[in-house]
Amino acid sequence: MRIAVGAITRRRPGMFAELLDSFVTMERPAGAEITFLFAENDAETTIQAELDAFRARVPEEVRFALEPRPGIPAARNKVLDMALEGGFDYLTFVDDDETVRPDWLVTLMAGMEAHCCDLAGGPVALVEPDEQLSALNRAVFELQARRMKRRDRERRGFMERGVSNPYNIYTNNWCVRLDFVRQHGVRFDESLRVTGGSDSRFSLDLEAEGGRRCWVSDAVVEEPTPKKRLTLRYVYARARDQSSNSVRFKKQGLARVAGKAFARLFEAFLNLIAAPFTRGRSLAKVAYKSGVAAGLILGALGHRSRHYDSHADRYHTEVDR
Repeated sequence: MRIAVGAITRRRPGMFAELLDSFVTMERPAGAEITFLFAENDAETTIQAELDAFRARVPEEVRFALEPRPGIPAARNKVLDMALEGGFDYLTFVDDDETVRPDWLVTLMAGMEAHCCDLAGGPVALVEPDEQLSALNRAVFELQARRMKRRDRERRGFMERGVSNPYNIYTNNWCVRLDFVRQHGVRFDESLRVTGGSDSRFSLDLEAEGGRRCWVSDAVVEEPTPKKRLTLRYVYARARDQSSNSVRFKKQGLARVAGKAFARLFEAFLNLIAAPFTRGRSLAKVAYKSGVAAGLILGALGHRSRHYDSHADRYHTEVDR
């Protein structure tokens, strides 16, 4: 079994180094041949020192490519092409702002085999930042952490009932069977460079080709959450853009989503009323539910998110250039 462990990175040298540290201590599946595949999405290589230090600490081969074309899907396709050209059986992805738990890869691969699936995902456990948090920052963090845990419970329930996971699989914790990709030509949609959601589109396209998706609840990665993302503005924008992408991918019209949007706005209104008594918890829900409602309407009207445009780099990078 030949496994390509992949990640892409852009202007997150400290976080990327922490991910590499977790790969060093990661358990390896018995009998597997592992190669690490990395792509940097920038005009020039900036992580050579981190790569050299990593190579000195692991016995496996480490391959690197620079992808100067801007956008997450282009970088993901670069790693995907490296894996296909290398003749690997599986490709995994995690984000460069995450770390993997020691048993992550062993557990993820066992789940792939046990469920005979073509695309597998697992949960992300949010880690509170070391920075001093306000009550509102903490409320936002707790909301996001609860949503992550609820998502895991829902997906775990489907797997326990023996049915294919109906939810999209995201590249923050991801493994694909490359024979399926070779047979059906599934790719990351590079037209979604700014909008985000190319992993959701990949997941939907794989399912449309007959691929089986599954969820491996015990294969956990951890994500330290920067304080700058623990704001009402970011929660609103992220919920809006994810909701908008979902509606567009499913080609849902305004009549289809209007009722759901109204329900989310009504829930936001109720939480706004309760806000003076909840130390920020209700305000976090107001931002999230309002964002979902806005995204439903905007997506039905054809709006394209710009979540990863250059104006938002401050949320997604450690350094500016």
